Amino acid sequence: MTESSSSATCSRKVSAKQQRAPVMILHRKGTMASWPFSGPWRVSDPILFQVTLVAALLATVLGNCGPPPYLQFASPINELNETEFETGTTLKYSCRPGYSRTSSRSYVITCDSTGSWKYREFCVKKRCGNPGELLNGQVTAKTDYSFGSQIEFSCSEGYILTGSATSFCEIQDKGVGWSDPLPICEIVKCEPPPAISNGKHNGGDEDFYTYGSSVTYSCDPDFSMLGTASISCRLENKTIGVWNPSPPICKKITCPQPVVNDGKIISGFGPIYTYKQTIVFDCNKGYRLKGNKLIHCGADNSWHPPPPICELNGCAGLPYIPHATWGKYDYQKPTEEEVYDVGTELRYFCTSGYKPKADGPTTVTCQRNLEWTPYIQCEEVCCPVLELNNGRITPLRKSNIDNSCTYFYGDEVSYTCHKKYTYRARCTADGTWSPKTPECAPDCDSPPVIAHGHPTLAGPLIVFRSVEATYRCDEGYTLVGKNKLSCTSSGWSSAAPQCKDKIVRLK
Repeated sequence: MTESSSSATCSRKVSAKQQRAPVMILHRKGTMASWPFSGPWRVSDPILFQVTLVAALLATVLGNCGPPPYLQFASPINELNETEFETGTTLKYSCRPGYSRTSSRSYVITCDSTGSWKYREFCVKKRCGNPGELLNGQVTAKTDYSFGSQIEFSCSEGYILTGSATSFCEIQDKGVGWSDPLPICEIVKCEPPPAISNGKHNGGDEDFYTYGSSVTYSCDPDFSMLGTASISCRLENKTIGVWNPSPPICKKITCPQPVVNDGKIISGFGPIYTYKQTIVFDCNKGYRLKGNKLIHCGADNSWHPPPPICELNGCAGLPYIPHATWGKYDYQKPTEEEVYDVGTELRYFCTSGYKPKADGPTTVTCQRNLEWTPYIQCEEVCCPVLELNNGRITPLRKSNIDNSCTYFYGDEVSYTCHKKYTYRARCTADGTWSPKTPECAPDCDSPPVIAHGHPTLAGPLIVFRSVEATYRCDEGYTLVGKNKLSCTSSGWSSAAPQCKDKIVRLK
């Protein structure tokens, strides 16, 4: 308790009957009411106002006290009509309703020499009893259980409060008590779950379902469920039990099998799809997927999101390179039906009878713009035009390929010397004749015949080169003369040698 004081506001007594300090009483719900001790002053009376003001000023000067202060917890025992009190005056008070006396305290206020009222709190608020426990709920006190305090009631989850949600500690008879009794917390109840078309739930035939109860719905064959299969009894707006979420709907839903060009299904093979069934797509090699690869059959009998598309992401087909063939790629021959990824390099070779027109790699590469790099062309390889002295060249087989060559790969000719000897040659892939172009050598008859010996020719066709005849003698004979004769334009180079008996020479 703290000591309080109140300064005097009047310097002299006013003979007229003045207004008393009002008595304040706290009623239920925390409302306040006041009652004056005597008839009210009229503030509008100018004479009364002036007298009061002079009295207050005079009291301050002389050290007297003005009217006593209003105390929230107590009121004067006797009716007070004065507006000025001398120093040392004491006034007795009693506790207001809702308050009780404290022990060993004086219940007076005193006017001291400074013109102030001195006192200590001598009344305290009465306390209401414990309101008790709320079954399936909670009681919450804002402060404590003293006079004027408030408590609140709330129910546990799944229960509805019946009664007042608050109660105040108020004046009741000669003491204090709670304005409202404990309410009741009743469990939430729901009506039986609704029936649905083309489906049913697994609940029984109960008249009602309590908070937290749940049922599960199922659809008839060939029907799909839209919504949540299970629903529960819940509290709405803290006043009523409802089923949440709403019951599902059973609907017949089918989606057609989608077609994605240049793509394929890797998961979810139909051909009939029902609600929420899914398909996973991928694109063929050389194509990239645009959109979602995973789609599902929606409630509107269509696919969500829409099926993707496969965009070209490589070089389709092969560039046409005349007179060339493709080398193997990834252990296989490239084909026109393939799509090749960006960066793929393919090698080609000029066909027989052709060669690259310029130096450089005979490869093409798929670029980011999905085009093949430029290639080196293949040009034909020609065999030289033949000239044969002392002979004649006759074409035997001519290629039907249209080009600028007189002689091309695969062409054949024949050589004829002295109108009696014939030989064949062929134009090869590297532009040379096989065998090489011959020469028509001098036309000699067979080499001379000698006794006891024989000549051997140096080549199989004596007419196409300078032929030599080499002589040898039979056993027991020795060669006399040159052992080799050459065919010249005038015939054999010298006379033939002789073979003589060795015995005869020894003699």
